[in-house]
Amino acid sequence: MTFAEEINGYIGRKRYRLINSVLFWQDSEILAENYYNGFTAQSRNVLRSVAKSIMSLTAGIALDRGLLPGLDAPAADYIPVLREGRDPLHPLITVRHLLTMTSGIYWNGGIHYHCPMMEQMRRSGNWLSHIADCAVTDLPGTRCNYKEFDVILLAAVLEAVCGDLYGFIERELYAPLGIRSGRWYKSPCGVCYSVGGGEDADELPSALTAREMLQLGRLCLDGGTFEGQRIVPEKYLREALSPSSADPGYGFLFCLGDGWYAFRGYGGQRIYVFPENRLIAVIQATPSPRGMAYDDVIQHGRTLLGLS
Repeated sequence: MTFAEEINGYIGRKRYRLINSVLFWQDSEILAENYYNGFTAQSRNVLRSVAKSIMSLTAGIALDRGLLPGLDAPAADYIPVLREGRDPLHPLITVRHLLTMTSGIYWNGGIHYHCPMMEQMRRSGNWLSHIADCAVTDLPGTRCNYKEFDVILLAAVLEAVCGDLYGFIERELYAPLGIRSGRWYKSPCGVCYSVGGGEDADELPSALTAREMLQLGRLCLDGGTFEGQRIVPEKYLREALSPSSADPGYGFLFCLGDGWYAFRGYGGQRIYVFPENRLIAVIQATPSPRGMAYDDVIQHGRTLLGLS
């Protein structure tokens, strides 16, 4: 059996019926590109939190362009509601804290992506004002707590410095990689946010194909360059892919592990990069209330390749 057939057989034995695509790439060669549920190379799948890592890359580009003065710039410099004195710790929150999920703002994530705090925020009509009303319960920079609020605040900062944030992403990141995508959702208060307005929102405009997700992995694998063009500064990317002081498993909106880093999204959306092996694995799936993940498919692929 070929490698692609072995991967297909493993998925069949595990009865992973919600997987839509699996792609393995190594050293400029596609080892496997399998599609399911009517998906093809042209089909687009929701990003979910894969978009967080895309936001991190965008912050690096903004920093390189001089639009951000530095990662330790106060978020309040760009978000007026954080300058209103609603919490004495707001002035201490920096762009770095938003990238590392260490703002200290209270968060309860709920269960399986059903988060009451997000629903309350959406109903508020003004996302930024709602977040500013939430207590800062930890000193910024001291505790990593995975939460949407920090990414929404980061999006607001980037919108303030980049102008139209999605237009900036499309021009400075997507276009050089050959990625085409619909515009990201924009909240009533002007926050550009890929996940959309709620459970019933049409998320497909921000979706990508498996090969487009592969391009993002290749960009990181090659130190921020793509086909000889510098897109993300190498220094920023090295820091983004290094453990934060608050969590050894998290960088700047990237998940980190032993010999790998990843763009990871709810429901099984994955771009795993293994730098030492120059290996990239992509999985796309239909999210379900159970929050399924399929990282074992990637591990099985590495075993077949003799890498683990």
